[in-house]
Amino acid sequence: MKINQKIILAAPARTPFAQIGKALANYPGHHLGKLVGEEVIKRSGLKPTDIDGVIVGEGFSNAPNSARVIANLLGLPMDIPCLTVANNCVSGLEAVAEASRRIMLGEGKVFLVIGEESQTSMPFVVKNARLNKKTNSLDSLKKVLPDNLPEGVELRDTLEDGLGDGETSFGMQVTAEILAQNYGLSREIQDKVAFESFKRAFESTEQGKYKPYIMEFKDEDGSSLQADEAVLLREGLVKNPTRMGRAMLMFENPQMKFEQFKEKYSKYLKKSHGPTLSIFNASPRSDGAAGLIVASEDKAKELGLKAKATISGFKMKGVDPNLMGLGQAEATVSLLEELGEKIENIDYIEIHEAFAATAVAALEEIKIKTGLDWEKKFDEKHINPNGGSIAIGHPFGATGVRLLHNAIMDFEEDPSAKKVLVTACAHGGIAGSMVVERV
Repeated sequence: MKINQKIILAAPARTPFAQIGKALANYPGHHLGKLVGEEVIKRSGLKPTDIDGVIVGEGFSNAPNSARVIANLLGLPMDIPCLTVANNCVSGLEAVAEASRRIMLGEGKVFLVIGEESQTSMPFVVKNARLNKKTNSLDSLKKVLPDNLPEGVELRDTLEDGLGDGETSFGMQVTAEILAQNYGLSREIQDKVAFESFKRAFESTEQGKYKPYIMEFKDEDGSSLQADEAVLLREGLVKNPTRMGRAMLMFENPQMKFEQFKEKYSKYLKKSHGPTLSIFNASPRSDGAAGLIVASEDKAKELGLKAKATISGFKMKGVDPNLMGLGQAEATVSLLEELGEKIENIDYIEIHEAFAATAVAALEEIKIKTGLDWEKKFDEKHINPNGGSIAIGHPFGATGVRLLHNAIMDFEEDPSAKKVLVTACAHGGIAGSMVVERV
């Protein structure tokens, strides 16, 4: 969709992204969103009555309509609309797109947009419990746990289930290895992209580049976290890159051998060349939230909002769920066509690294369709120059907004940059792309 009026992004702020079960573990996603919402409003200088609506992106719900709960916790006017967008890993980008749509439709001029996720808070559940009289109430369930569940009643991990729908798609790690095989992506090229993600994120953190965007977080003990936890934990890897090649492979281990992988997923494999995915070229499980203000240019000027970027257009596209990462290529190419834009006019690309394989396969497909020399652009640090999801972390709903923060960073660091492409894929085969421009 081409934007038919000036829509701006302002007041970016986020929590540090934390490892699952660590620094942010005690906060459900909507509480992380509330903390970010407070910080965004503070940085923007807006009054609660200036905000026309709240849009929140999340992958897994921690509250009924988290946007409304967050708005109430923030003390925003009770009469404003609040919407929670659930579009898996592209939810944050979809939330910004939805705010833009509402502005274009005249349904408001200033929206607080938040992406949030607490993977720590994603519960273990007892599936089908209400279908059996022995487990259809909490009291009866407690009597049979953990050893005497009746047939058909099962314990499930909602986080694991969220990585594959159990109906039409495999787990995301499987889809990534399928792309690695089909596009002939070696482990070496994936490890290169992943290592650069670690190195760039660590160096940018050490240089204070992320400091303006990350709010200080203090836990219950008063300990302070002012940087992304996964980045800090990977200092040893950055200083000793040989560790990349020693990481455990996901599909060549005691649980599954690569020959078994090939046999099980043969329907989708066009060719194969050996296992490539490892725990170091995949994004970690994470908690975190990110936010910003999306507003019409005229209202932003009236309220004194400092615009950080403008939105040119956005596009959501779907592909086969089991070829998930390629959605980023389809959404990008389609968006560029709608905008009448050429890829060579894009100064920077901020692409979601669910896995190195999904990012590189998408870039390869963009190369096929547009001629993009992505390897040259990557080596010149015009793709994810300050690191990506592999290093920073990937709280599902927050990543899309974080990518826009990084696009704003690109404008701040390079005065010659005029346009940045942001793109992310999501489980289920949905993906989104957005072009933002310098103000």
